[in-house]
Amino acid sequence: MTTNGFILHDATTADPASSAILDQVQAGWGFVPNLHRVLAESPAALEAYGTLWGIAEKTSFTPVERNVVYLAIIFENACTYCMAGHTNLSKMAKVDPAVIAAIRAGDAIADPRLQALRTFAATVTRERGMVSASEVAAFKAAGYDNRAMLDVLVLAATKLISNYTNHFADTPNDAFMKGAEWTAPIDLKHAA
Repeated sequence: MTTNGFILHDATTADPASSAILDQVQAGWGFVPNLHRVLAESPAALEAYGTLWGIAEKTSFTPVERNVVYLAIIFENACTYCMAGHTNLSKMAKVDPAVIAAIRAGDAIADPRLQALRTFAATVTRERGMVSASEVAAFKAAGYDNRAMLDVLVLAATKLISNYTNHFADTPNDAFMKGAEWTAPIDLKHAA
Protein backbone atom coordinates (compact mmCIF):
# COMPACT_ATOMS: atom_id res chain seq x y z
CA MET A 1 0.00 0.00 0.00
CA THR A 2 1.17 3.53 -0.74
CA THR A 3 0.60 6.94 0.80
CA ASN A 4 -3.11 7.80 0.88
CA GLY A 5 -4.03 4.12 0.84
CA PHE A 6 -3.39 3.31 -2.83
CA ILE A 7 -3.00 -0.40 -3.49
CA LEU A 8 -0.23 -1.68 -5.74
CA HIS A 9 -2.57 -3.93 -7.69
CA ASP A 10 -1.68 -6.98 -9.67
CA ALA A 11 -3.84 -9.00 -12.04
CA THR A 12 -5.41 -10.88 -9.11
CA THR A 13 -6.43 -7.82 -7.05
CA ALA A 14 -7.41 -5.34 -9.76
CA ASP A 15 -10.78 -4.85 -11.37
CA PRO A 16 -11.11 -7.34 -14.27
CA ALA A 17 -10.88 -4.51 -16.83
CA SER A 18 -7.62 -3.37 -15.26
CA SER A 19 -6.33 -6.94 -14.95
CA ALA A 20 -6.48 -7.39 -18.71
CA ILE A 21 -4.44 -4.22 -19.22
CA LEU A 22 -1.93 -5.23 -16.54
CA ASP A 23 -1.47 -8.54 -18.37
CA GLN A 24 -0.69 -6.60 -21.57
CA VAL A 25 1.79 -4.37 -19.74
CA GLN A 26 3.48 -7.45 -18.26
CA ALA A 27 3.75 -9.02 -21.70
CA GLY A 28 5.15 -5.83 -23.26
CA TRP A 29 7.52 -4.66 -20.54
CA GLY A 30 8.38 -7.92 -18.79
CA PHE A 31 7.08 -6.48 -15.51
CA VAL A 32 4.30 -4.19 -14.32
CA PRO A 33 5.57 -0.76 -13.19
CA ASN A 34 4.23 0.48 -9.88
CA LEU A 35 2.59 3.42 -11.67
CA HIS A 36 0.41 0.98 -13.61
CA ARG A 37 -0.29 -0.95 -10.43
CA VAL A 38 -1.60 2.24 -8.78
CA LEU A 39 -3.54 3.28 -11.87
CA ALA A 40 -5.22 -0.15 -11.91
CA GLU A 41 -7.54 1.16 -9.18
CA SER A 42 -9.37 2.91 -12.02
CA PRO A 43 -9.70 0.95 -15.27
CA ALA A 44 -10.46 4.24 -17.05
CA ALA A 45 -7.29 5.93 -15.74
CA LEU A 46 -5.15 2.91 -16.59
CA GLU A 47 -6.60 2.69 -20.09
CA ALA A 48 -6.27 6.44 -20.64
CA TYR A 49 -2.60 6.41 -19.66
CA GLY A 50 -1.82 3.41 -21.84
CA THR A 51 -3.70 4.86 -24.80
CA LEU A 52 -1.98 8.23 -24.51
CA TRP A 53 1.41 6.52 -24.14
CA GLY A 54 0.78 4.72 -27.43
CA ILE A 55 -0.45 7.88 -29.17
CA ALA A 56 2.66 9.75 -27.97
CA GLU A 57 4.76 7.36 -30.04
CA LYS A 58 2.93 8.71 -33.13
CA THR A 59 3.87 12.36 -32.61
CA SER A 60 6.24 14.19 -34.94
CA PHE A 61 9.06 13.94 -32.40
CA THR A 62 12.07 11.66 -32.64
CA PRO A 63 12.62 9.37 -29.65
CA VAL A 64 15.25 11.80 -28.34
CA GLU A 65 12.93 14.79 -28.69
CA ARG A 66 10.04 12.89 -27.11
CA ASN A 67 12.19 12.09 -24.08
CA VAL A 68 13.39 15.69 -23.78
CA VAL A 69 9.76 16.81 -23.70
CA TYR A 70 8.84 14.17 -21.15
CA LEU A 71 11.79 15.08 -18.89
CA ALA A 72 11.00 18.81 -19.15
CA ILE A 73 7.37 18.22 -18.17
CA ILE A 74 8.35 15.85 -15.37
CA PHE A 75 10.80 18.44 -14.01
CA GLU A 76 8.10 21.13 -13.97
CA ASN A 77 5.67 18.76 -12.25
CA ALA A 78 8.40 17.67 -9.78
CA CYS A 79 7.55 13.98 -10.19
CA THR A 80 10.32 11.98 -8.56
CA TYR A 81 8.96 8.61 -9.75
CA CYS A 82 8.70 9.63 -13.41
CA MET A 83 12.05 11.41 -13.40
CA ALA A 84 13.76 8.24 -12.22
CA GLY A 85 11.91 6.11 -14.76
CA HIS A 86 12.31 8.47 -17.69
CA THR A 87 15.98 9.01 -16.92
CA ASN A 88 16.57 5.34 -17.67
CA LEU A 89 14.07 5.28 -20.56
CA SER A 90 15.91 8.28 -22.02
CA LYS A 91 19.21 6.43 -21.78
CA MET A 92 17.61 3.51 -23.63
CA ALA A 93 16.44 5.99 -26.32
CA LYS A 94 20.06 7.18 -26.75
CA VAL A 95 19.52 10.65 -25.30
CA ASP A 96 22.90 12.23 -24.62
CA PRO A 97 23.70 11.79 -20.90
CA ALA A 98 24.63 15.50 -20.71
CA VAL A 99 21.13 16.42 -21.92
CA ILE A 100 19.53 14.17 -19.31
CA ALA A 101 21.76 15.59 -16.56
CA ALA A 102 21.01 19.19 -17.60
CA ILE A 103 17.26 18.70 -17.49
CA ARG A 104 17.41 16.86 -14.16
CA ALA A 105 19.44 19.76 -12.71
CA GLY A 106 17.33 22.52 -14.26
CA ASP A 107 20.26 23.68 -16.38
CA ALA A 108 20.33 24.67 -20.05
CA ILE A 109 20.95 22.10 -22.77
CA ALA A 110 23.91 22.87 -25.06
CA ASP A 111 21.98 21.90 -28.22
CA PRO A 112 19.91 25.02 -29.11
CA ARG A 113 17.12 23.09 -30.87
CA LEU A 114 16.64 20.68 -27.95
CA GLN A 115 16.86 23.60 -25.52
CA ALA A 116 14.06 25.38 -27.43
CA LEU A 117 11.96 22.21 -27.26
CA ARG A 118 12.67 21.78 -23.57
CA THR A 119 11.88 25.45 -22.85
CA PHE A 120 8.61 25.32 -24.75
CA ALA A 121 7.46 22.08 -23.06
CA ALA A 122 8.38 23.48 -19.65
CA THR A 123 6.56 26.74 -20.35
CA VAL A 124 3.44 24.96 -21.58
CA THR A 125 3.43 22.91 -18.37
CA ARG A 126 4.23 25.75 -15.99
CA GLU A 127 1.85 28.23 -17.61
CA ARG A 128 -0.94 25.69 -18.28
CA GLY A 129 -0.75 26.26 -22.03
CA MET A 130 -0.86 30.05 -21.90
CA VAL A 131 2.28 30.73 -23.91
CA SER A 132 3.08 34.14 -25.34
CA ALA A 133 3.51 35.01 -29.00
CA SER A 134 7.25 35.50 -28.38
CA GLU A 135 7.52 32.02 -26.81
CA VAL A 136 5.75 30.51 -29.83
CA ALA A 137 8.03 32.49 -32.17
CA ALA A 138 11.14 31.23 -30.37
CA PHE A 139 9.90 27.66 -30.64
CA LYS A 140 9.21 28.05 -34.35
CA ALA A 141 12.56 29.80 -34.92
CA ALA A 142 14.20 26.59 -33.66
CA GLY A 143 12.53 24.68 -36.50
CA TYR A 144 9.34 23.49 -34.87
CA ASP A 145 5.83 24.08 -36.17
CA ASN A 146 2.18 24.11 -35.11
CA ARG A 147 2.05 20.31 -35.27
CA ALA A 148 4.92 20.13 -32.78
CA MET A 149 3.11 22.58 -30.50
CA LEU A 150 0.09 20.28 -30.43
CA ASP A 151 2.28 17.20 -30.06
CA VAL A 152 3.73 18.74 -26.89
CA LEU A 153 0.16 18.71 -25.55
CA VAL A 154 -0.15 14.97 -26.22
CA LEU A 155 2.96 14.34 -24.14
CA ALA A 156 1.79 16.80 -21.46
CA ALA A 157 -1.55 14.98 -21.18
CA THR A 158 0.26 11.66 -20.82
CA LYS A 159 2.48 13.02 -18.07
CA LEU A 160 -0.39 14.80 -16.33
CA ILE A 161 -1.95 11.41 -15.62
CA SER A 162 1.27 9.80 -14.44
CA ASN A 163 2.80 12.75 -12.58
CA TYR A 164 -0.40 13.58 -10.70
CA THR A 165 -1.08 9.93 -9.90
CA ASN A 166 2.39 9.64 -8.43
CA HIS A 167 1.81 12.77 -6.35
CA PHE A 168 -1.48 11.31 -5.03
CA ALA A 169 0.02 7.94 -4.20
CA ASP A 170 3.70 8.67 -3.56
CA THR A 171 4.35 5.71 -5.86
CA PRO A 172 7.45 3.74 -4.87
CA ASN A 173 10.20 3.47 -7.46
CA ASP A 174 10.61 0.27 -9.44
CA ALA A 175 13.80 -1.81 -9.32
CA PHE A 176 14.89 -0.68 -12.81
CA MET A 177 15.09 2.91 -11.52
CA LYS A 178 17.95 2.11 -9.13
CA GLY A 179 20.67 4.71 -9.55
CA ALA A 180 18.35 7.23 -11.24
CA GLU A 181 16.59 8.51 -8.12
CA TRP A 182 15.88 12.24 -8.13
CA THR A 183 14.88 14.92 -5.69
CA ALA A 184 13.03 17.87 -7.16
CA PRO A 185 15.06 21.05 -6.73
CA ILE A 186 11.89 23.03 -6.08
CA ASP A 187 8.92 22.54 -3.82
CA LEU A 188 5.97 23.16 -6.10
CA LYS A 189 3.49 22.97 -3.25
CA HIS A 190 4.90 26.19 -1.92
CA ALA A 191 6.02 27.78 -5.20
CA ALA A 192 2.53 28.92 -6.21
